[in-house]
Amino acid sequence: MGFTAVALAAQLAGCAGTPRQSAPGAPSTPPQPQSLQADAVASQEFGLLSGNGWAQAWSLWSQSAQQVISQDDFVRLNTECRPVSGVPYVIRRSTTVNQDTVRVDWERAGTTGSNTVVYESDRWRFVPDPDSLADYRLGPDVLVRQRKAAGACRAS
Repeated sequence: MGFTAVALAAQLAGCAGTPRQSAPGAPSTPPQPQSLQADAVASQEFGLLSGNGWAQAWSLWSQSAQQVISQDDFVRLNTECRPVSGVPYVIRRSTTVNQDTVRVDWERAGTTGSNTVVYESDRWRFVPDPDSLADYRLGPDVLVRQRKAAGACRAS
């Protein structure tokens, strides 16, 4: 992913949309989520994962996903058992599920998958897939051992 795309994704990730103008004296309408911003967060997440930006990638996660594994453990897991890096994710389709949820279908080196991006606390957040979250619940020590035994770690 080029610098411009990452910069654009970072810029869009924090935006919630333009607030609507209210009549004087009327309560203001809160900003509404925009699905293009969800796509930008997914692009940013995938760029960080491809480029070994583990801490930054974790920081884009939903609050519930961040409860599954700490940022330090996520970084340690991916440092001790490095996945393939430099291979980009390609977003194939983005589908709005509802106002607060977008599903992103992707491909990477012949592997396909999908993730969701959810709108919470006035911003879009990335949600790792259920299988990854289940793996993270095992803890980094167990997961590193399993991945090494399966030959899934790249040599440093």
